Amino acid sequence: MKRSRHATDLIFVLSLFCLFTVLSLFVVIQGADVYQGISREMSANYSARGTVAYLTEKVRQNDREIGGEPALVFSEEIGGEVYETWSYLYGGSLREITVKRGTEIVPESGQPIMELKELRLELPSRRLLRIVATDTENRVYESAVCLQSAALEVAP
Repeated sequence: MKRSRHATDLIFVLSLFCLFTVLSLFVVIQGADVYQGISREMSANYSARGTVAYLTEKVRQNDREIGGEPALVFSEEIGGEVYETWSYLYGGSLREITVKRGTEIVPESGQPIMELKELRLELPSRRLLRIVATDTENRVYESAVCLQSAALEVAP
């Protein structure tokens, strides 16, 4: 009788341990899924919101077009030479390249900054630039920037 009671106690303890192990594994798997979802969401938010913030801060000169897409061009004089920094959408990402003024630019030569599905640059008024960015998850972010430079124009 003592022996069967000891076996029953052992089976109960082992069953309880197995239940604890299975539930612990379940909690770890759920936590990993939640972490992946949060990570994906943060990455998507960074892409579009980062684009809007990035371009908002850099808008001071004028815009042009590259590869049929609108581009913002920021000019700077360094050592008597004028250099242009082009920011534009190409190949599913916001890209940037800095070249000497007058250099022909190939769209794929720009450095990818962040993934982006669509970028629209609009001038609702003479001194206001509207930036609309769509991320890879189809979320739209927009910003309006009051221009200090009156030379900005957006090509259709």
